[in-house]
Amino acid sequence: MFCIVHTYSILMLMLLCSINAFSQFYNKEVEAKIETVTNTEFIEISGTALNKTNVDQSLRYELSVFKKSLTSNSKTKQSGRFVLKAGEKKDLSKTTINAKEKDEIILLLLIYDIQDNLIGKDRIVFNDKKPDTKIIAEKIDIETDKAESVDGDVNRTSYGIELKGIVVEETKTKPGRDFFKMFSSKYNFYKINGEKVVTVSEVLALGINTKIEIEVGDKVVLEFFLSPRNEYLKTMADQAINVVNRYFINLRNDKEQINRY
Repeated sequence: MFCIVHTYSILMLMLLCSINAFSQFYNKEVEAKIETVTNTEFIEISGTALNKTNVDQSLRYELSVFKKSLTSNSKTKQSGRFVLKAGEKKDLSKTTINAKEKDEIILLLLIYDIQDNLIGKDRIVFNDKKPDTKIIAEKIDIETDKAESVDGDVNRTSYGIELKGIVVEETKTKPGRDFFKMFSSKYNFYKINGEKVVTVSEVLALGINTKIEIEVGDKVVLEFFLSPRNEYLKTMADQAINVVNRYFINLRNDKEQINRY
């Protein structure tokens, strides 16, 4: 009995040490911090970076705001490159949200080094309605000894961040919104649950026309001119689902080959 308890204690100690080591992976050299100031109407948000080292750093940041409502999701992102001197703290970007907002809002600040490795992160959630189904999930996999990224997008399989099953709407017209509803409905029906954020954007095209761009991560996988005809929208929604699903399948196959070799 003593041996069993002793062995269990050792295993638990090793697990806690591993988790602690992984939790310290980020913000070790450069600390990402989201700072907020609340007044009666707005919440002012600032993304900051602190260089904890004795050398200057060439870096890149992304400050994203995810808004999740009952009917749709939206995302805004600010990004840029900057140089942080040794020991320097710098404001990177500012934004505001309504202090009376009722929807779930997630703020995510990511800082990358010159090799585009994620080295600093911070996250704040407002109106957290379902902790087990957040837009952004952090997970620790103690069986994986290194973090992996695909196409420079945020997709960490170890002590990192994973964005899964998220479809974001950035449309402007009723046909654009109608297409998004068809596409997102099929995306959920087929349980694609992709590892990257899928963004459906409506942008200006020739004349007064608009077109739909479907982006997976940072890559546009499909674009087409928009038409208000319902049958056309259904056909394009089917095509878009096939393209996006095939993209994720190829992505997973490529990852399996990389891991195998």
